[in-house]
Order: sequence, then structure tokens, then C-alpha cells
Amino acid sequence: MEVLPKVRAMYLAHPFPQWTKEERKRRFALELCRYRFLGLEEAMNGARFLDVGCGTGNRSMLAAKNLGVSEFVGLDGSDASLETAARVAKEEEFDKFTPVKGNLLQMPFPDNSFDVVVSWGVLHHTDDPLRGFSEIVRVCRPGGYVGIFLYNVYGHWRHNMQKDRVSRLAGEDFEKRFEVAHRLYGTKPVDKMTPEEMAVFYDQYCHPHKSDHTFGETLSWFDNFGLTPVGSYPPLELRDALACAKYRAELLDDYPLRRKWAAKLLTATKMLPVDDKFGGPNRPSLFERFFWQAFYAFLGRNGSYSHGAALSARKPIASS
Repeated sequence: MEVLPKVRAMYLAHPFPQWTKEERKRRFALELCRYRFLGLEEAMNGARFLDVGCGTGNRSMLAAKNLGVSEFVGLDGSDASLETAARVAKEEEFDKFTPVKGNLLQMPFPDNSFDVVVSWGVLHHTDDPLRGFSEIVRVCRPGGYVGIFLYNVYGHWRHNMQKDRVSRLAGEDFEKRFEVAHRLYGTKPVDKMTPEEMAVFYDQYCHPHKSDHTFGETLSWFDNFGLTPVGSYPPLELRDALACAKYRAELLDDYPLRRKWAAKLLTATKMLPVDDKFGGPNRPSLFERFFWQAFYAFLGRNGSYSHGAALSARKPIASS
């Protein structure tokens, strides 16, 4: 059985992510940081925007609305996810969302159709991530922007051991994987888990397929397609990392953090001698890539997952 039908089956049963309206608002500050430090903030205004593998739309809906896109097209293979995304758009009173069911390895759009094309955590769930990326580049207009997030191979070293153990014990059935994973790694009874926690747990331990990548690999994709690196989130460049922390601190009044110690730490960054603006475009250096991949390896020591940074690039205005 091919990978995509397996992936689609799991997300039909368990759409991801499952956020309430309050949770979307709480996380919106991170999305504002994401688009600013990927260098996409200004490009979003008036843009025709495509989210490849949009899922439930929870991650991108408020960003698309508040950054002023002219149209938000969400492509996904799961009817259940797209139905949820349409409901999210209605809840947010956003009438510029268009759900489209389709295969990201063969997208149903003409060349050069969109100003900004993003894919947050989806390409690594296909059997050919590079082909999916080539489709992203194809439908992006010359001079437009692309942004992708891929799992980082160094950040998943412990998680991969856990997931492999679950797969060996449970086989391919994702419901059986849930039972085994919850027995081994669950932290609260199933009947006490929220819909969001359930969706995350399925995504973490029960997914039928994933791959891991390095920053260097992503940059090589950019190079192969003639794209110019623009930004990263969380920022890999030190100056942008400090600016991002300062920008998030300035959003605390409207979007507070749950942990008081983290809020105090962020508040202290307001004293940093940097502004809160994106400093790019820039290409992460070898040292920056090494440093942050080592940091993600440290974060992943307990089996946590989804570590890595999104990277963005600009398509050349004139094709060679």
C-alpha cells in the first residue's frame, strides 16, 4: 500500500491539529513570529496564499486573516480535515478561505499560481518529499516565496527509537499503535485527554510514515531549484533569534504565556540592544546549523518530537 493512502486514512479518523478558538488565539503570537522571521510578513499582504497540507486550518487561518491575504487556499487529502478547516474559517469570520482536496505530489493548480506557498510539517509524511517540494516551487509565481518545515533528524533520535518500538509491537494499524504507545508513553488516562492531546498523540506515535532531514538538505533543495534563502523560524541567525524573543515579549499583553517564568524571561529581552525586525534575507551558516541541530538533539533526549526550524526562500523573478 502506498504511503499517501495510509496517511490520509489516519487523518480522516483523527484530523490534526485539534485546537479550540481560544487555543488558536493563544498560539497566534507564535504564528506572527513565524511569518515575520521567515521574511514572509510583508509578502502576505494582498497575496494569493497556499497552505500545502493545511490539515484543520488551525495553524494558518489567523495568520492569513490578519496579515491581509487576498485568498487563502488550503490543500489537503483529508475530507475530515478540510471540513474542520471550513468550520475554523467560519468561526474566525474569514470568508477568503478556499478548501481544495488534492494530492500534494501532483497539485491541481497551474504553474505560477500563488504569491506565497507554505507547507508546515507535511512533506516528511510522503514517500517523496523532494517531489512534493518541486510541486511547491512549480505553483509559486516568479518572485514569490515558499516556506517549509521538516522534522530535524538530530532532534528525533530518541523519538525514533520510541516510535520504532511501538511499530514493532503493534504493526501497521494506527489504532493498535495508539493502544501500545499509550501503555508505554502515555502520561494520563485516555478519558482525561483533550481532543488536542489525542490528536498530538496519534501524530506523534501512530503516524504511518515520516522522514527526518537536516538544514543542509533543505538548503540544497533551495539551491537545486535556484531559490534564494530568506529566513528561518525559530531563527537560526543569532541577531534574528534575539529580535524574535523581543518581538514575542512585546506581544505578551495580548498573548500571555502559561508559564510565568517564561514570561519573565521574555520580558527581560525588551532590554536587548536590538529592534524587533527581521534582519534578513540570510543563509544559515555552517556553525549556526551545527549549533541549532545540537540544541534540538538535546531537546529530543526525552523522546519529544517535532523539533526543527522552518526555512523560507524566494523564487527567482526570471527563470534561467
